Amino acid sequence: MENEKNGRIDHYLDALQALEYIMLQSKDYFGHWIDAIQRDIKEWQTNHNSKIHLGHYGGMGSFNDLGGDAYFTNIQSIAYSLAANPNNIESVEKSMGTLGLHLNGWHCPNCGYNEVYKVKIDYYVINHVARSEVLDYFQRGALLELAKKRANFRISSLEDEITRISEIITNSQIVITNREKWKETCSKCEHKLDIFHWVLNDAGDQFIPYNASADDLPDNVRSAFK
Repeated sequence: MENEKNGRIDHYLDALQALEYIMLQSKDYFGHWIDAIQRDIKEWQTNHNSKIHLGHYGGMGSFNDLGGDAYFTNIQSIAYSLAANPNNIESVEKSMGTLGLHLNGWHCPNCGYNEVYKVKIDYYVINHVARSEVLDYFQRGALLELAKKRANFRISSLEDEITRISEIITNSQIVITNREKWKETCSKCEHKLDIFHWVLNDAGDQFIPYNASADDLPDNVRSAFK
């Protein structure tokens, strides 16, 4: 294995190489950040220095301000966590936060009407699938392998899971709409809507309310607000 040295998996190098591979598939979008990641890889391999990678994170225009698909952002979170502490493998999952793992929509505090956009269901499903796969491949030191495997990923491959989740949403008294523009008031009573978050219950058969907080943000995103 390319990222294995003296019988030990180099998880940080694996994360950087996975990021590099993903970014090389979209050179125009990632631009100079590709060179930055390649320098990080060389610096780690040569001097075992991970601190320069941390300098990429911060506010507007920083590495964590780039965006990207769910696979990229999850691997990015791992790279940030390991750059801060390359040997602390056990805390990586917690450091990734729960951003993207809640179902986001709208709730009327007056009449109880609930609504979620169809695109938010897609977002919810892909984030759960990506998080699960990323953590699995991370433990095996195979994030680069995953990046290559998912290079041509399409949301259409998750249609069955999207359908299953959509049925649970409907059974949870949440209306699914294809509306793309935000509507400020409730469709039933015209009261002002609140942003709302739901999570699956322990049985996995109903969405229940959840109060999101700053703790839900991954460390690499939270760094922008320090």
